[in-house]
Amino acid sequence: MRITSLILFVLTVALVGSAGAQSMKVGFMNPDEILEQLPEKDDVERELDAFLDEKEQEFQEEAIEYQNLLGEYQERAENMSQSQNQQYQQRLQQKEQQLQQLQQQMEQQFEQRRQELIQPLLERMNTHIQALAEEKNLDYVINEATGMGDMIVLHASSESRAEYELTDEVLQRMLNNN
Repeated sequence: MRITSLILFVLTVALVGSAGAQSMKVGFMNPDEILEQLPEKDDVERELDAFLDEKEQEFQEEAIEYQNLLGEYQERAENMSQSQNQQYQQRLQQKEQQLQQLQQQMEQQFEQRRQELIQPLLERMNTHIQALAEEKNLDYVINEATGMGDMIVLHASSESRAEYELTDEVLQRMLNNN
């Protein structure tokens, strides 16, 4: 759906441009490339790695409890009454559900933490994009690629790239102005 909307936007811009609005200027850039080259990226990755290590340790402790309970059940299963067997199976099932819930919570917490850490970089980038767009009198600045890596700008002449491709300029401003 998102890609379809983006394609429609690009086609609309192209049609409007060919229908007489020749003065419309559209810049393009690759925010992922900028984020990849920022020195702060290493700090973000280190913090996320530490966060993930902590969460993995929590999960590992719960998984060990589950494994211990399973081992205990397997050792005693032959000598258990039917009601004891059902109780153990219920406990195992509850523990397994807890593990699944914990994993989902951890994934959500990780994504939330990643967003918290990356948001200031995105806001800084956006500030520089807006300033550059105003300086160059651009009507729009679009992302050069989708989140899936599909290219939106399939071709731009070298003259257009020199004038309207903003990735390097935004990166330089971010590196120089922090």
